[in-house]
Amino acid sequence: MRFPFALLLLAPLALRAQITIGLSDMPDAGDTVRYFSTVAAGLDPVATEAGYIWDFSMLTPDQEAADTCVAVASSPLLYQFYFNNPFLYPEHQASYAVRGQGFSFQVLTVTNVFEYFKKDTAGFRNVGFGANVNGAPSSVRRTPVDWVHRFPMAYGDMDTSYSEFELTIPSLFSFTQRQWRFNEVDGWGTLYLPADTFEVLRVKSVLQRNDSGYVEQFGQGFAFDEPETVEYKWIAQGMDEPVLVITTVAGQPTAARFHYSPEEVVTGISAPAAGALQVFPNPAEGQVTVLAPASLGGTVELLDALGRTVRPLERLQAGARLTFATDGLAPGTYAVRFVSGDERTSVRLLLR
Repeated sequence: MRFPFALLLLAPLALRAQITIGLSDMPDAGDTVRYFSTVAAGLDPVATEAGYIWDFSMLTPDQEAADTCVAVASSPLLYQFYFNNPFLYPEHQASYAVRGQGFSFQVLTVTNVFEYFKKDTAGFRNVGFGANVNGAPSSVRRTPVDWVHRFPMAYGDMDTSYSEFELTIPSLFSFTQRQWRFNEVDGWGTLYLPADTFEVLRVKSVLQRNDSGYVEQFGQGFAFDEPETVEYKWIAQGMDEPVLVITTVAGQPTAARFHYSPEEVVTGISAPAAGALQVFPNPAEGQVTVLAPASLGGTVELLDALGRTVRPLERLQAGARLTFATDGLAPGTYAVRFVSGDERTSVRLLLR
C-alpha cells in the first residue's frame, strides 16, 4: 500500500540505511506492471550519491502501457523449446515471459515477440526470446545469458555481463547481436514521482552493442556498433520493475518510463504524526519553521531538488525549533533533512 501524495508532502520519510534489492523484488508470472512514458528531453538523470534526493515530480504522464508477465507454459508452444526444458537447457529455463517489441532489418522481419526471463537468488537475467521470424515461429537463446541484475544488490556494487544471440534464415540471411552490459549501483535515497515517493537504489546500466549480418543472396556481410545506450534505473523494494527508468542514447535523454498511480492522489492535508519532525508552513513563503522530534536531537539542513545543500547543518535539541527566512531561494521543491545518529528523516518542502 502506498500513501497519498499530499500526505507525503507533509509527513516525514524515514531514511533508514540503504535498501537492498533481491529475488522478491522481481515480478512473477501473473503480475502486471503498469507505467507511463514520456519524452526525456531536458531531464538530467546523471546526478547521484549516497542518501540522495531525486525530484522527478515534474514528469508528465503521456502514454500508458503495461508489462504483463505470463507463465512460460502460456506463451506460444513453438517458442518454448529452449525456455521450458530444465533437462537440456537448465540455464535458459525461464520464470516467465513478457511480450516484447518486433523489428525489421534488411530482409529480416520479427513479429509476435515474447522475451523470456529467469530469476533466482543469484540474479535476474534475460535468457532469450521467441518470435515469428519472416512468418516462421522460432526460439532464440542468448548465449551466454544477459545478467540484468545480480543479487543481493546494494549500493556500490558493480558487475559486467556479456551476451549474444543469432537469428538465421537458411539460404537467406543471418543476424548476430553482441551486447556488453556494465552495471553500477551508484546511489541510494529518496525518489519523488508525480504521485508517489519511494526509497530506492539507483542503478546505471551501460549497454554497448555490435550488430553483424550476412545476406547470402548478395554474398555480402556487414558489421557496425550501435550508439551507446545508458539506462538509469531507480529500483524500490516490492515494486517488481524499476519505478523510474530514464534512457539515453549517444548521451542524449530519449525516453522516461515511471510508476504513476493517479487514483492515489488526494487533496486533503493531514497533520504530522506525533513525535515526528515537523516543517511548517508547507507550502511556504517568506519563512519556514522546523520542529525537532520531541525525543530526538540532531542536525538539520536544507537541500534543493538536486540534493545540494543550500542551507548548512545546524544542531537542534530534542523538541527545539529553528526558523529561517527563505529570501534568495528560488520557488520549487526542497527537502529538510534531519540526521540523528544512524537515523535520517526527510520532509519534502515546497517554496512559493
